[in-house]
Amino acid sequence: IGALVTLARVIESQEIAESYRALSQAANSVATPQIRNVGTVGGNLCQRPRCWYYRSPMYHCMKKGGETCFAYSSGNRYHAVLGADECYIVHPSDLAVASVSMDATVVLSSDSGTRELPIEDFFVAPHVNILAETVLRPGEHLARVKVPAPTGETSSVYLKAKERQGYDFALSSVAVSIQTESGVIRSARITLGGVAPVPYRVPHVDAALTGLRAGEVDIRAMGEMAVRDARPLSENGYKVRLTASLVSRAISE
Repeated sequence: IGALVTLARVIESQEIAESYRALSQAANSVATPQIRNVGTVGGNLCQRPRCWYYRSPMYHCMKKGGETCFAYSSGNRYHAVLGADECYIVHPSDLAVASVSMDATVVLSSDSGTRELPIEDFFVAPHVNILAETVLRPGEHLARVKVPAPTGETSSVYLKAKERQGYDFALSSVAVSIQTESGVIRSARITLGGVAPVPYRVPHVDAALTGLRAGEVDIRAMGEMAVRDARPLSENGYKVRLTASLVSRAISE
């Protein structure tokens, strides 16, 4: 999928809807029809953080080279509960969450050539480089995303909770991709969105699912397991229960 492909074209693709369901659902959850008509795959993946302290000129926060994450003490309803330490931004992209669960690869291009890497490695956490969100180098751009063909009995789903149902960023989201064989789960990839500085993988849940028969899965336990490392701030504890519920629903579906 080229970086300049619009979200509307992703949604309209019958092939994507049938074989890459989570990707289609993620694209369809973004903003409004008008924005999806002009918004692109590359633009959605390369968004800057949604944090009102970072966006405001009134605060010189850590993300801008300062010494304080103002969200840590107050005004943190929409901030991270997982994978954050000094900076509590959340990753805003819906497509990123689905693409990570689908084990996609990004192609990065510059005048000196191209390079490919797993999309999971494309995003950079604040503790690695607080001034960046991706590994893009100067003069380099995201050219396209490559999603591997599903193998065997593979199904996927993307669920998103938001305040305004018409359009909004995720309070929490989850993408699940599961491959089964004769009713037994052979592999699983679960990724969380809206709750961490980068699309957040929970490989311990993947491992717990692998080898189980579909009818034997304790979906509530899997949801609890997904948020076992959560460290909510003063105003966003609701995200822990919300995310656990979304994980359970997504696995069930």
